[in-house]
Amino acid sequence: MTALDTAIAIETPEHIVFQHRLAGPARRSLAYVLDLVIAYSALAIVGAIVILVFGGSGALSGTAGALGKAGMGVLLVGAFIVQWVYFAIFEGLTGRTLGKRAAGLRVVTVTGQPIGMQAAILRNLIRAADALPSAYLVGIASIAATARLQRLGDLAAGTMVILEESTVGASALRIFPPPDPRELALIPDEVSLDHDERRAIELFLRRSQRLGPSRSHELALILAAPIAKRHAITFPNAARLLALLYDRAANAGRSELPASSRVPASDPLSGTLARWLERAP
Repeated sequence: MTALDTAIAIETPEHIVFQHRLAGPARRSLAYVLDLVIAYSALAIVGAIVILVFGGSGALSGTAGALGKAGMGVLLVGAFIVQWVYFAIFEGLTGRTLGKRAAGLRVVTVTGQPIGMQAAILRNLIRAADALPSAYLVGIASIAATARLQRLGDLAAGTMVILEESTVGASALRIFPPPDPRELALIPDEVSLDHDERRAIELFLRRSQRLGPSRSHELALILAAPIAKRHAITFPNAARLLALLYDRAANAGRSELPASSRVPASDPLSGTLARWLERAP
C-alpha cells in the first residue's frame, strides 16, 4: 500500500524545512472507499426513514404520489450531499474526511498549510474530471505523473495529500540541572507563554540533544529572543533561559495564555518552529 508513497521537503520563508510523506493512490483509494461506505450507509438510513415517513403518511392521507415525489427529492438531495458536500465540508474544516482520518491522511496546500474551504470545494468539483473515463483513470494517471502525487483537483486547488505523523504520549519534562534559586531570581515572577511558545519550548527541550550544538544554539536564540525582550530579561545562555522560562510557567503555577489574548502578540515564528521540531528526527 505504501509502495508509491514518497517524501517531500518544504522550506519555509524562515529557512526551516518540513518533511512530509505523500500518500500514494492505494491508500487514497482506501480512504475514498471508506468515505463512500460511511456516507452511503448514512444515506441508506435516511432513505429508510424517508420511505417509512412519506410512505406511511401517503397511505393514510391518500396522497402517496405527491409524497413519493417529495421523498424522492429528499433522497436526491441526500445523494448530492454525499457525493459533493460531504467531502468539501470535512476537508475545508478539518483537512480530512472520516475515511482519510481512518487511513491516516490529510489534505494540505503545496506549502504545507491547512487548506481552506475554497480549495476544498475546487478540488472536489474537479473530482468529476479525475473520474474519467472510468475508475478514476485520469486521476490515477495524474498522480503517477506529478512529483507531489496530485490528481487534477489537487493541481487546480494547489493541494496535496500527506500521511499524518503518529503521536505518542510524552513523559513529564524534567529540567536538568534543576533550576537554581540564583537563576530564578533573574526571571520575572509573572511569565506568560502562549500555546505556540510553550509547545515550541517544550519540544526544543526534549529534542535539543539530538539537534547538534550549533543547530540547538541557533534555535534557542530564535525562540528566546522575543520572550526575553517582552519580559526585559538578560540571560547569557539562551537554551538555559528557555528551560527556566518553561519551569516558571509550567511548574510554578504561572499563566499560559492563548495567542490572541496578550499584547503584543507572540512571534508567529514560535508556531513554525514548533511544527518543525515536531517533525525533527
